[in-house]
Amino acid sequence: MSEIHLIACIGDFSPINVTSISEKTGLTKGSITRISKKLLKLALIKRQQINDNKKEVYYSLTSKGRNIYVIHHRIHQEIEERFMNFLDKYTADELVFASKFIQDLTEWDY
Repeated sequence: MSEIHLIACIGDFSPINVTSISEKTGLTKGSITRISKKLLKLALIKRQQINDNKKEVYYSLTSKGRNIYVIHHRIHQEIEERFMNFLDKYTADELVFASKFIQDLTEWDY
């Protein structure tokens, strides 16, 4: 799952460095380095340096990585569409109540 989320993050914000990926995904820099090595070997992402800064490494997707990114994005869209269709059976008042109930339940200190 982390590999797919890393691909999604890189696809959304490319070119992006490890620090920014970490901030956006909540993954540690060490995890990102480990996962990126796998993705580099699979030719799903590529490393690059921008503005001749040898210290700063940026990642972007390869065409193979872009294909996976698009598929992942479509799956998310389909899930969201199915969820919205599910919610259509409820009135606006019922959704407001359900939202408030869930919020209160998660904050309840039993």
